[in-house]
Amino acid sequence: MVFVLVIAAETLISRVLEEAVGRIAKKVAEGKKLSDQEIVILYLDIIMRSNERRFEAIDKRFEAMDKRFDDLKAYVDKRFEAVDKKFDDLKAYVDKRFDDLKAYVDKRFEAVDKKFDDLKDYVDRRFIDLKEYVDKRFEAVDKRFESLEKRIEDLKGYVDKGLEAVDKRLESLERRVELVYNEVSSIKTDIIKMMKEYMERLYGGRRAEETRKG
Repeated sequence: MVFVLVIAAETLISRVLEEAVGRIAKKVAEGKKLSDQEIVILYLDIIMRSNERRFEAIDKRFEAMDKRFDDLKAYVDKRFEAVDKKFDDLKAYVDKRFDDLKAYVDKRFEAVDKKFDDLKDYVDRRFIDLKEYVDKRFEAVDKRFESLEKRIEDLKGYVDKGLEAVDKRLESLERRVELVYNEVSSIKTDIIKMMKEYMERLYGGRRAEETRKG
C-alpha cells in the first residue's frame, strides 16, 4: 500500500514538474528572464530526469537481472527437460530391451518347447518301432515255439506209430511164442507118451520073458 502511494506521489510530482518545465521552456524560448524559483524548478527537473535515467538504468539492470533469472530458469528448465527426456529415453530403452529380452526368451522357450515336441514325437516313433520290433521278435519266438511244438507233435506221432508197430510186433511175437509154447507142449506130451509107450513095451516084454522062464 505504501509502495503504491509512493509511486502515485512520484508520478504526480513528475507531472507537475513536467508542466512547470514546459512553461519555463516556453519562457526561455521567448527570451524572458527566469526567476530563482523557476531556476530551482529547472534544477529539480534536471535532478528528477537524472534520477529517472538512473532509475531507468536500475530498472533496466533489474530487468536484465530478471531476464537473466528468466534465462537461467529457462536454461534450468531446458536442462531438466533434457534430463527428463533422458529419463524417458532411458525408460523407453529399458522397456525396449526388456521387451526384446522377453521376446528373445519367449522365442528360446518356443524353440525348447518345439524340441520337446519333436523329442516326444521321436520317442513315440521309436517306441512304436521298438514295439513293432519286439512284437515281431515275439511272433518269431511264437512261430519257433509253434514249429517246435509241431516237431514235438510230429515226433510224438512218429514215436506213437513206432510204439504201435512195436506193440504189434510184440503181440505178434507173443502169439508166435504162444504158438511155439503150445507146439512145444504138444511135442512134449507126445514125446512123453511115446516114451511111456516105449518103456511099457520095453519093460512089459522083459517081464513076460521072465515069466516064461520061471
